Amino acid sequence: MSESKRPGEKGRSVLQEVFGTMPFPASKGSFDLDYNGYWRDRITTNVVLEPTIRRARFIERFLDVGDSVLDIGCGTGETLDYLREARSIEGTGLDISMTALEQVSAKGFHTIYLNLTEPTSSLEYQYDHIIVFGVAEHVHNTETLMLNLRSRFRKGLYVAIPNLGYIAHRLRMLFGRFPLTYITDVREHIRYWTVRDFLDWTDWLGFEKPEVIGVRGKVNLFNAPNRWPSLWASDVIFRFPPA
Repeated sequence: MSESKRPGEKGRSVLQEVFGTMPFPASKGSFDLDYNGYWRDRITTNVVLEPTIRRARFIERFLDVGDSVLDIGCGTGETLDYLREARSIEGTGLDISMTALEQVSAKGFHTIYLNLTEPTSSLEYQYDHIIVFGVAEHVHNTETLMLNLRSRFRKGLYVAIPNLGYIAHRLRMLFGRFPLTYITDVREHIRYWTVRDFLDWTDWLGFEKPEVIGVRGKVNLFNAPNRWPSLWASDVIFRFPPA
């Protein structure tokens, strides 16, 4: 299977990324907000999304053997699985789907059922590392989520987002089309940032300046996504140090 066609990838060529029409939802009806149903389908198909493993590979070098890791929006625990194999971490998964958390618990991880976008929510414990992959762009109250994490990590906080400033997205706007940051349904994402906007936003929230790690882009010449992530990376991880 080619990289562009791995499960969970958009599978678009460079020309499609820039000039292609936007993918329309499978149904003209209301957007399905059944999160437990989403995970039941994922469990049935047993698909591990390629970006999940790719992001885990990028952060494993920052983890020491035996570190504690909290995965926000952990789903069925694939990121924790990878990091336990690579670094023997002590993993905890947090999600708002009991269906997903049952799978995480069955794999031997601790679980937390909690919605950290609610102002009254908070984490009871600190962790060495906290991961927030594929979450920030999906929720309205991302500010509340981030503030709930600010004092809860000892070594690193890792937040992955789609980069709206990616070169293909800029070119789409130039030719009169909206960027394609989602996989199948435009309603998947409700928050958007460029790298520069995200840095300004997290500075406003009171976070230390993060390291910016470009994870992926169509053009990999001279390691462009990691060297110049603001322009060449479609997927970006921000690594925040503790305050």
